[in-house]
Amino acid sequence: MKISVITVCLNSEATIEQTIKSVMKQKDEEVEYIIIDGGSTDRTRMILDKYKDGIDVMVSEPDQGIYDAMNKGISLAKGEIIGIINSDDWYESDALKNVRQCFYRSDADVVYGKLNLINENGEEKLMIPTDINKLRFEMEVPHATAFIRKDIYEKCGLFSLEYRIAADYELMLRFYTSGVSFVFIDEVLANFRLGGISNRQSELCACETMRISQKYLPCYPPEERDYVEHVMDMKWGPFCFRKLLDEYPDCILDYVKQRQTEETKTELAIFGAGQWGRDMYRILWGGGLRIPFWVDNNKQLWRQAREGTEISSPEVLRSFNGVVLIMARGFSTELLSQIKEMNNQETVCVTWEEMVNDLKDHVFSG
Repeated sequence: MKISVITVCLNSEATIEQTIKSVMKQKDEEVEYIIIDGGSTDRTRMILDKYKDGIDVMVSEPDQGIYDAMNKGISLAKGEIIGIINSDDWYESDALKNVRQCFYRSDADVVYGKLNLINENGEEKLMIPTDINKLRFEMEVPHATAFIRKDIYEKCGLFSLEYRIAADYELMLRFYTSGVSFVFIDEVLANFRLGGISNRQSELCACETMRISQKYLPCYPPEERDYVEHVMDMKWGPFCFRKLLDEYPDCILDYVKQRQTEETKTELAIFGAGQWGRDMYRILWGGGLRIPFWVDNNKQLWRQAREGTEISSPEVLRSFNGVVLIMARGFSTELLSQIKEMNNQETVCVTWEEMVNDLKDHVFSG
């Protein structure tokens, strides 16, 4: 059973030698090593030449990014099994042995294992996948530990170049929704240096991951979709709302004005005097909407002023005729119940979760 290992690189002189050595320590007649270089201008090519006798295929030319380079390597691979280890990372000494044994004793299409995460200070943290079904919401298969049968790529396709950061997640979720068999090895297979492209551009990575999760939602049985969507909202809701506050204040302003019109209300109040509430206040004030008071359950804040407006006890809502914007993370259900018990039919509540649900297309399009 031949395993093809692919390393893609670009100006990786500081780390690629360790990557190469980690593959060559395991190299035998059943391992093919492929390196796809994007046209490095540093000492990377010199290092590759140093180890050229242990590299079966080497390509050095411009590409359309990391996933295009990976696709080139997959297309060139002759092995039954394909693993990808990037130039920042390296395998454990017995990784391929453990992978090969797992494929021999199981009907796996994809084999994956534990990943050792290493930060810039050299501190280590072990990433242990726990449940493949989490793949519906997040990347549960550490890509550096994933080994995939080549015929699965032929059946389900290669990396999508639509995504700049999270194409590996999209690929795994595509496999998952296609019924591909995943088998976990309870062994550390690879080491991953934090601080790469996905970490430097974590916001883009999160946006792409959300889009991908949403894209594959229709693939699940109807009885599972509500649960999956609920978990997605819980996981990504706060991120979405923070992005809306920071990048789409005009959308929030228009949304609040529309809700006022729909409910035929003129008054506005904000429940929650924390950071979200303060940011919401500034957006509304800047758009010409006036907030007569804040509301908060923290007694120590009562009668204090934020942004020139007093913070009051929730009791003022018993006679309030208007829209209350609930801006307290993690407490929307409790605050809705608290207001409902006041039996004030003139109060309309709008939670930050509702805003996310109605405006999340702006975030997903990011």
